Amino acid sequence: MSYTQEEMAWIAISQASGMTPRRFYRLLSAAGDLAPVMQEPRAWQGAVESKVFAHLAEACREERVSQLFERMEELSIRAVARCSTDYPEALEHISDPPPVLFVRGSLDLGPEKALAIVGTRRPTYDGKKSAARFARELSENGVCVVSGLARGIDTLSHSACLDAGGRTIAVLGNGLSSVYPPENASLAQRIVDRGGSIVSELPLDEAPSRWSFPARNRIIAGLCRAVLVVEGDARSGSMITAGCALEQGRDVFAIPGSIYNSLAEGTNRLIQNGAYPALSPRDILEYLRWDALLPAPNKEITPPELDESEKKIYDLLKNEALSFEELVQAGGFDPDELNASLTLMTLRSIIVRLPGNQYRIA
Repeated sequence: MSYTQEEMAWIAISQASGMTPRRFYRLLSAAGDLAPVMQEPRAWQGAVESKVFAHLAEACREERVSQLFERMEELSIRAVARCSTDYPEALEHISDPPPVLFVRGSLDLGPEKALAIVGTRRPTYDGKKSAARFARELSENGVCVVSGLARGIDTLSHSACLDAGGRTIAVLGNGLSSVYPPENASLAQRIVDRGGSIVSELPLDEAPSRWSFPARNRIIAGLCRAVLVVEGDARSGSMITAGCALEQGRDVFAIPGSIYNSLAEGTNRLIQNGAYPALSPRDILEYLRWDALLPAPNKEITPPELDESEKKIYDLLKNEALSFEELVQAGGFDPDELNASLTLMTLRSIIVRLPGNQYRIA
């Protein structure tokens, strides 16, 4: 990929350690043009803090610049500077727009129908099921799913989107020379292979840090028309993403949950404060007028060949997970007979066993 001299200056200077967007734009404002900074960085020493200037001078060295672009080529990483025509318009008006985005995969970062799906790294069974369902059905309706490649809801959303044949964008909280978390390296490659994008504003070798994840959340929200929060407590990173979305004028959807589930506290609070409750993917598609193509919900089909005891168990588990003891008490079962029925129903994939010796419909 070829770059203009202006783009090369933006890209090289963005690699200086400690060069935050605010420092970058302060330097740009002082210099007016970054080309002179590249040629004689010492002339602009007063535009940045002394602790950052040494890194700036190093980033501007001709040898260092050549090594940067050679490495980007080797890693199949391309860069989109804010001065480039490829820069996503959706990010132009967010707080501290990233001066440069580093990308693996497609440079199309401005799909018309883009929605972020975010949530906790340790979802419940319901959270996992909801994330997969929403990502799958939204993808089937042409929605590009954007998330952060983190463990939990992010991973499930990216994976379900790909399984449905959709396109997804992952925004990382570290540089693109590696993938974090490392176990998602194969998922990241799959995203790229399927026409999606892996994106970061950080220098190539920047490690993840406590501040980098909240910062990247503004990009996740900024790339999208709306944000869906699946699960998260009141102080989770997904609440930060929702906050970024509201600041940027995006719509926020949240999946409601039980008041006894701590991971539903965040989503329930969002709804209490004005977020739209999402009870199905159709709710989102219709609200955003994204031509919902989902069929009308079908009436529930009871699994075939259930005997009287199995049907009773099935009815008890329709709306919530129950433990063995709760099933005995609610259904008046003989424990030995119940255990036998649960084993057969699990083997037939009608129900699943959850941690804590609980059961629910598969």
